[in-house]
Amino acid sequence: MFPDYSDTPETKIGKTLNLAEEAFLSYRNSTGITRAEFLKNIARELQSEKRILISAAEAETSLGISRLDSEFRRTVSEIFLFADLCQSEIWQKQNIQVYSKTKISLLKDGIRNIPIGPVVVIGACNFPFAISVVGTDTISALAVGCTVVVKSHPGHSHTCQLLGKLVEKAGNQVQIPKGTFQLLHGENHSVTQKLVSHPKTACVAFTGSLAGGRALFEVNSKREKPVPFHAEMGSLNPVIALPNKILQESTVLASKYLEAVTLFAGQMCTKPGALFLIDSSENETFFEALKAAVNSCKIFSMLNEDVYENFENCIADLKEQHTLFASNECNGHKIKNPAFCRIFDMDSVQFLKDSGSRTEAFGPASLLVRCKDNMDLVQCIDSFDGSLTGSIHASKKDYHLAKQVLLKLEQKVGRLIWNGFPPGVIPGLATHHGGPWPATTDSRYTSIGREAYKRFIRPVKKKHDF
Repeated sequence: MFPDYSDTPETKIGKTLNLAEEAFLSYRNSTGITRAEFLKNIARELQSEKRILISAAEAETSLGISRLDSEFRRTVSEIFLFADLCQSEIWQKQNIQVYSKTKISLLKDGIRNIPIGPVVVIGACNFPFAISVVGTDTISALAVGCTVVVKSHPGHSHTCQLLGKLVEKAGNQVQIPKGTFQLLHGENHSVTQKLVSHPKTACVAFTGSLAGGRALFEVNSKREKPVPFHAEMGSLNPVIALPNKILQESTVLASKYLEAVTLFAGQMCTKPGALFLIDSSENETFFEALKAAVNSCKIFSMLNEDVYENFENCIADLKEQHTLFASNECNGHKIKNPAFCRIFDMDSVQFLKDSGSRTEAFGPASLLVRCKDNMDLVQCIDSFDGSLTGSIHASKKDYHLAKQVLLKLEQKVGRLIWNGFPPGVIPGLATHHGGPWPATTDSRYTSIGREAYKRFIRPVKKKHDF
């Protein structure tokens, strides 16, 4: 059994955050070497229990051993990346200016970064390692001297508990202050709301649905003193396929597009939610190839029953409004929570009229949007909400239209992809996983890669004689 704080008085949450604040006063002053060793210990503990952790995550998420193994290795690698950041302490970036105060003294005027305080982390259901208890949010916050309270995801609470114990063990090895890291369970939304609204919470990192992120964003805005709230939420991730590119690579384009839509049962934050093209009789080869690919597409299980039901409800709404272009739905299957692939067909008028069509369907579904001409395509792009990614497929003959599309699309997304598809994200120095609302609440920051630490620091200017 795992502790469930759903019906716990608010004082219980308060004790957790009071302890986090007490620990922060000490942990923030620990050396970069100490924090680096703490993170390295976490990575080593994970590696020593890899088989048990992956087995637990597979039992709770149905993501598959291969996918979980890849995610696990990426998570461990990123922990070492942040350990290096700790040790170098370059995140402080001290900027100092020295000038004369009088003829006999000097004044040092400088700006340096400091940790923001206790951070509440609310992880994702689809990444039990990389965006959860030991994911980028937690590790980057710990790296710069913040204490962390993680709200476990009920979809993989057992995996969360195992990970939490390993973090605690790693901290004890270097005598990290009690309360530096804490894990809380609970399915009731009130647990998360209390964590976000508590006055000792200094910052929040959230990954999840638009509805969940918006609700917590409003909780934060109603605080007496709102804090930085970094949320990654819904994302359409549009794909723009220009005429000459479709003509040249119809079959390959259809295949690669469907691979991106159905990867890990479409349960990826960067899944392409819509493909836009200019309607033409020359697109028929592409349409035929796409239908054939959908019909032969393998069916996978979704994360859990809740995710499956939410996806099916979303599909039911789309079926009422739009034409089903292709699907691999079938009877007689024995797959639990089956992730059937659905591609819907509509014209630009329907897309522009139905704002609901721009909402992410979390699963293997996507929209095929036919535009009348170049101007119609640009009008659709102008209507986009913010997304994590945007893809442009163009040949040299599409240059002039591609240039126009590029200038429009870069205003709507956090990552532009040229002649490729999402969702691959490799953590590193040049990674940017963010975008305008509703992709995230602040498009200036990334939630993946080394630069993710910038969410958990703030600059302080200091003057003193020397």
